[in-house]
Parts: sequence; structure tokens; C-alpha cells
Amino acid sequence: MIFYKKGYLLHEVYMKSLFFVLGLLTACGPTDVEIKNGSTDDVQIGAEDHTGSHGTIEEELDPVGVIAASDCQHIDLGDKACNFRLEDQNGETWDLYTHTGDVIVIDFSTVWCPPCQAAGHYTQAIQDDYNSEGVQIVTVLIDGATGGLEPTEQEIDEWVTTHNITTAPVLQGSREKMLDPTGVAGYALGAFPTYLYIGRDMKFYGGHTGFSDEYVRQKIEEGL
Repeated sequence: MIFYKKGYLLHEVYMKSLFFVLGLLTACGPTDVEIKNGSTDDVQIGAEDHTGSHGTIEEELDPVGVIAASDCQHIDLGDKACNFRLEDQNGETWDLYTHTGDVIVIDFSTVWCPPCQAAGHYTQAIQDDYNSEGVQIVTVLIDGATGGLEPTEQEIDEWVTTHNITTAPVLQGSREKMLDPTGVAGYALGAFPTYLYIGRDMKFYGGHTGFSDEYVRQKIEEGL
């Protein structure tokens, strides 16, 4: 499920072809999701269409993916995010809950997705601009170059090098570790890239599919 402005969860997705020319990166993305606030259109952002658990609390910092618990889920705005642990580009385990108190932007992307590649060029600049304000932008690569297959270490390294990423974490995810169609033990994603925004209280306050540098920065500002 996709998160939107407070009180509005997407129940029906209207897909149509749309290309933007001013600041919106869509590449070859064939679809977009119409984001609404009540009855007024908010913004439309292109995304690559693709539909795709886990669960006991671990004591050790192993990259186990989502750690399901009774007090967290990924279904609506205001939900507390479940912790997750994945390996980053430096071979270290990145743990979501160790960043409690930060504003966290999660970019769920895949190597095969052209809009994801286009968005990746902006990751480090956004991190640099908001680092001093306690913002962390995290890329979680769900697939490698082939849909359904997790990214290899080489693909993670190539992503970091191609997009000149120096400090923003790029995590080696997978469908098994991160996705769950119910949204309880993982994330129910229907398109890439998907951006989710977690406040300093570890609760979701926004999200969208596709990418716009201006819109991502706007959503970050809402969480500061």
C-alpha cells in the first residue's frame, strides 16, 4: 500500500501514461499514481510499474530485513515503522531503529528501473543539503538488473559509483526480506521508485511513487 497525506491511504490506483518535462524524472516509466488530498489533486509523479516477510526479533545485528512486531506495520500514515536491518555498500549492517530521532527518507528502488536510476543522481545532493538537520536518505535496492533477483554486491557498488554516492546508505534488499503484500511484516510496494517518509518518532508521515527533486525536498521540510 502507498502512503499519502495524512488520513488518505490509496485504495484505488488510477494508472495512465504521462511524461513530465519540468523537474520530474520519469525516464521510461509507463505509469503514474495520482496523489490526492481530499478531492483536490496534489501532485502526479511517474514511476516504473512492478508488483512484487519476515519475522522474529533478532538480538544480533544481522541483515535480516524487516523485523515484524506487534506494535508496528506499514499500512497507513501514523503507523510506526517496523525495524529492518540490511547490509550497506560498506559491508556493514544498517539498522533503522538506531536512527530514531532522525527524519528518514526511504527510497525503494531497483537496478532495472530507469526512473530509479534517474532519481539516484540526486540522492547524495539531498543528503548533503539536509545532513545537518538530522535527515537520512536511504536507498533500498529491492532487485538487481533482473526483476525478482536481489542485487549483487557488484550491482550495489556500481550504483554507488554511477551516482557518486559517498555518505548516503545504499542497502542490499530483496523481495523476501522487505516485501509483504499485507503491509504488516514488510512493505506492499506496487511501483518503483517508492519514497516513504518517517518522522523523528519513527512514524510514517508521507510517501509517493516516482521522483521529483522539488517534491522530495518539500516532503522532507514537512518533517523538520
